[in-house]
Amino acid sequence: MRRLLYSLAVCIAALAAGGASSVFAQESAGGYTTRVGGQTFGTETYRVTQNADGSRRAEADASFGGTKLKAVTIVNADGRPLSFELEVNGAKALTQQFTPAGVRVTAEGQPGKTVEARPEVLLENGLWHHFIFLLARYDARRGGAQTFAAFLPTQALAFKVTLTPVGRETFDVKGQKVTTEHFRAQTELGLAFEVWTDEARATPLIFAVPTQGLQAVRQGSEDLAAVVFARDAPPAPSANGPYTSEEVTFRNGEQTLAGTLTIPKGTQGPHPAAVLITGSGSQDRDGTGVANIYRRIAERLSANGVAVLRADDRGVGKSTPLAKGTSYRDLVNDTRAAFEYLLTRGEIDKGRVALIGHSEGAETALILAAEDTRVAAVALLAGTSEPVDRVVVEQSLYQAAMQGPVDPMDETKWPAVARQIKEMFEKAKTTPRPAAGADDQLAWFREHAAHDPVADARKVRVPAFVANGERDALVLPHHALALAGEMAAAGNRRVTLRVFRDLTHLFTPASGGERAGEVSEEFLRALQEWASTALAKK
Repeated sequence: MRRLLYSLAVCIAALAAGGASSVFAQESAGGYTTRVGGQTFGTETYRVTQNADGSRRAEADASFGGTKLKAVTIVNADGRPLSFELEVNGAKALTQQFTPAGVRVTAEGQPGKTVEARPEVLLENGLWHHFIFLLARYDARRGGAQTFAAFLPTQALAFKVTLTPVGRETFDVKGQKVTTEHFRAQTELGLAFEVWTDEARATPLIFAVPTQGLQAVRQGSEDLAAVVFARDAPPAPSANGPYTSEEVTFRNGEQTLAGTLTIPKGTQGPHPAAVLITGSGSQDRDGTGVANIYRRIAERLSANGVAVLRADDRGVGKSTPLAKGTSYRDLVNDTRAAFEYLLTRGEIDKGRVALIGHSEGAETALILAAEDTRVAAVALLAGTSEPVDRVVVEQSLYQAAMQGPVDPMDETKWPAVARQIKEMFEKAKTTPRPAAGADDQLAWFREHAAHDPVADARKVRVPAFVANGERDALVLPHHALALAGEMAAAGNRRVTLRVFRDLTHLFTPASGGERAGEVSEEFLRALQEWASTALAKK
């Protein structure tokens, strides 16, 4: 799911001592813009000042999904949190004091309590400036992966976050060389995200949560972010390889989309083919930020007889953006244009073209397979069986319940992100659609909330591959069972259901090991074998 916040449980922090060498600027200020799938979801401005005793006061004003937040964080000279205060829409909502005995929590409308936790870092939703404290606590002399005790104030939740340096990376930004430090963070809650900082490791410039399609960019770093998110094109295929690779472009109205068409070499055409449809966030054609899942799928299928078209999303890589906001139907029509383009190619068998969609892309594949009888087969990878507004709440509650008791009937106790996303969808449902031709900033939310994937699943009569990872915490495996079951119940006798043990939303291993970040070989083999059978010449 691409234009969807999923669970914006993003880490932010105020850190403690313990051998690290804290280095803070005397004062800093700035702001961040948070985007979900290319759509602006929220903004933050902040200022950090130093007090006479060496402690620091961070004040932030943020707006997410129509909710206005004001947060004040105070940390001592070495970064350990002393207090946190939060106002929501102008009303005081939360006060926390950090003491040797634990965290004293006072929340409006609730009795006070003390949480047994001694956090080194505070991790609160959307307050990106807190990473300044996290980075200051990272001990560069020691290097390597370093783990910190973390605390999510709005949930009074203690957990751990591990910060691992990926390395120094230099980008060509409009003719200027810009050097960054790239870190990867993994929370104990299961969330992984990427952070690029300035060369001094003092200021976070870019954040990405690939599985959620979330990006946050510091004001002034927009050009750098565009380069970072569009980088890492795959190496050119070998001339002796099993397929050829061709740069192609096609159009959806005013939108030009660029991609790669891989065509098998070992078999005589016309070839069966597939369109790959990306998932959460503005993805490039390879899925650079999501384990290169799209490149891995394309290469595996084309090496085994199936041509594949994969494209950069609008506004990414070599695809051009539009000036106005993007609706979900715009994205569906981008995929329709890719399908139509394949039908113009002489190397492609027009009766054997499939759609393969991941996450939100699975929903797109389902819509088009239900609407267009020319679609020969469909693969739904980690797709949802329910409207997105329900799924994002389910996801947030699921991840919170993994850490402790949650009352699903008491929305005031839900994770803040679940409440914020619910408010965004409710706003989309109750706000009138703008006049024809006007830019509808809520179109993506409005259209997703109105779509019922099960209704489309019942219309699909072509071979279908419905798959999930057992450890997918974003789209839970029950969605695959529901989609496959509805297809079969409606009369489709060519449905294949797979739940892959220990795999994540990206079909990478959830457990450790050398290949933990790589797309599963078992998954690739199963998808390739299904595609070869489903698209075999009759």
